[in-house]
Amino acid sequence: PAESVPGDTLLTVRDVGCAASGVKHVSFDVRAGEIFGLGGLVGAGRTELARVLFGLTPADSGEITLAGRRLALRSPQEAIAHGIAYVPEDRRRHGVVLDLPIAHNVTMAIHRHLFPPSWLRFGAERSLALEFIRDLAVKCAGPAAPVGSLSGGNQQKVALARWLATKPRLLILDEPTQGVDVGAKGEIHRIIRRLAKDGLAVILISSDLPEVLGMSDRIGVMAGGTLTAILPGHSDAPTVMAAALGSTEKGAA
Repeated sequence: PAESVPGDTLLTVRDVGCAASGVKHVSFDVRAGEIFGLGGLVGAGRTELARVLFGLTPADSGEITLAGRRLALRSPQEAIAHGIAYVPEDRRRHGVVLDLPIAHNVTMAIHRHLFPPSWLRFGAERSLALEFIRDLAVKCAGPAAPVGSLSGGNQQKVALARWLATKPRLLILDEPTQGVDVGAKGEIHRIIRRLAKDGLAVILISSDLPEVLGMSDRIGVMAGGTLTAILPGHSDAPTVMAAALGSTEKGAA
């Protein structure tokens, strides 16, 4: 399990549902510095839940509270303003723009802050991109290199940098190592652990069961759009699979 020491509860989700996406009666907490894994079979509702928490498909029932403040998330802009970031599963469609330079990709989610009306601060953009290139060890020719020229693992790091630039308190990662090689996977895992150690709350969605078991402090298991169990991070694969198949009563840990 993760090496972080979880702090106070940051996110509280109570009986949240969204009829449009099939999410129903979901309740769990995530603490600052915690990696909360979300496991389950394909179609279990994990990505749909992430989209609800990011305001893409707003909840129509239940409560979402962040740092003690109840939120009514109606759009990604509102989620970002409250400190929620979401790195989606489909990197090439939603995570990065392959034709644009790394620098433009990194600042995409904070454009309005970095570039006030009628100001183009390319120096600031380049500096920020360089900071993330160094911090996340992105292998590239420099901030002006098109993202399409990078390997899958380095593209994923740029997608991560784009959302870390918003200075989030809660980071939702949907299949963060899908389609990357073993070396890049290890690097991304180290980055996620370090972010949690620095106090970020992380929700990690993955179809890779060893990844969920190896990275998570606690594991929420979804089936049929709801949470069937919350298990300790050191749970074994059969226990998680039993919950994913809906054969475990909803629990807590």
